[in-house]
Amino acid sequence: MTLSDQNHMHHDAIIVGGGIGGLSFAAVAAALMGKKILLLEKNAAVGGRLYSFHRDGFTLDIGAHVISQSEKGPLGRVLRSVGKDGDIQWKHVRPMTSYRGDIFAFPRGLEGRIPAEQFTALMALMKEMVRMDDPASLELDEMDLRTYVTGRGVNDPLALACLNNINMVYVCVPDYEASAGEFIRCIRDEARSRASGYPAGGCSAISEALADGIREKGGRIMTKAEVREIIVEDGRAVGVRTRDAEHRAPIVVSNADGRRTLLDLLPAGALPDPEYRRIRDMTYSYSMLIVRMALDHPITDYRLITHIGNMDPKGNEEALLSGRFPEEINLFMPVPSNFSPECAPEGKQLLTAGIWVPYGTPDVDRLEDIVVDTADGILPGLKDAIMFRHVTTPENLNRIVGEDGAIIGLGQTTGQVGKKRLGVETAVPGLYLCGAESGGSGVGIELAIHSAFELMSRLADRDPSWRIPAE
Repeated sequence: MTLSDQNHMHHDAIIVGGGIGGLSFAAVAAALMGKKILLLEKNAAVGGRLYSFHRDGFTLDIGAHVISQSEKGPLGRVLRSVGKDGDIQWKHVRPMTSYRGDIFAFPRGLEGRIPAEQFTALMALMKEMVRMDDPASLELDEMDLRTYVTGRGVNDPLALACLNNINMVYVCVPDYEASAGEFIRCIRDEARSRASGYPAGGCSAISEALADGIREKGGRIMTKAEVREIIVEDGRAVGVRTRDAEHRAPIVVSNADGRRTLLDLLPAGALPDPEYRRIRDMTYSYSMLIVRMALDHPITDYRLITHIGNMDPKGNEEALLSGRFPEEINLFMPVPSNFSPECAPEGKQLLTAGIWVPYGTPDVDRLEDIVVDTADGILPGLKDAIMFRHVTTPENLNRIVGEDGAIIGLGQTTGQVGKKRLGVETAVPGLYLCGAESGGSGVGIELAIHSAFELMSRLADRDPSWRIPAE
């Protein structure tokens, strides 16, 4: 009996969680395959890390985002599947780097700022990464990024710091832990697409467009419906229980925290002990303290700045975890209203500044003023223009998206990528994973979408009705 033959169940698939991975899976399944989809989201709105909210005329994202490949990456493919690609207007960007009062474009802006032989080595490294194919990059999955980079002759502190800041944007773990193979795939795909950008109207425009498309194609979305348990009968996942309902389907796809799905939502004993222990020991990416600043007038034309305040990733982590905070810190600073004027009232500006922090950093609230002071040093006059601040701490993020407030999910470290990632298939028949923690490769949002497509490919191997029609 094929998966699609089990028509006695009301839904073809239940998706747990309405983050971008779950929305993408649901959108493609409903639109291109005609599947009966039920998506359950614990929060009041779908979107996960792509959720936006409003305050005093400003549109604030729950995270600090720039989409790596915008419409030219897998997100464009998903939006096209539900006919919503025209609903999103993209503004593209070339990220700028800030260091000691200078703002420049990486990598060519390092010419003259680092020794000539180091600049030559850096440019050779960049060319190697952009030209690398998947098989070659997979060979580097078990090598950390710093070892790979220094092994190619790049050891200038500023060059290493620039690469690590890009790495933190991509995978949110420091270079001595990040997989070189994973970083290479991220920077290669972004360099080839040249389409990093931001959606007009804020990041919720993406999740709202996909949710609308799912409903228009007959899919059902339920919010405030937290899944408490995955139902397993005769060794197979057959549905889920929320606080007040039970839903059944031949396929259960979890876009929730993959680690929690397998360790907490399954009945005890559902996983073999070795698999349980392996998953239990997996670690998440860094979290972030995010300070959104509403400004009473524009102070910059830049759209995205990454700032280097510290050149020692390992020492920086040790200092943060011990509560020894420096006066100047590394920052990721998108200016959403410079991409999308709709994000701020006329004549005003919205700036977001985030600092990557390990979850469990003590006294993290103290970092708020350091973030603002550092940002003011980059953009003088910022502090005088602030109308209000809105701060999201790692604990705030944890309450909204779980996963220890991780910016991405399980860390893309040397032991947790490629064959060592959680798979989209689990040890429990009928239960699958989809999102930024299982399968796939890439930067955050695109990592989660790649996971959704990988899962569909696996399902199609067993049941042709899950095969995606050619575009």
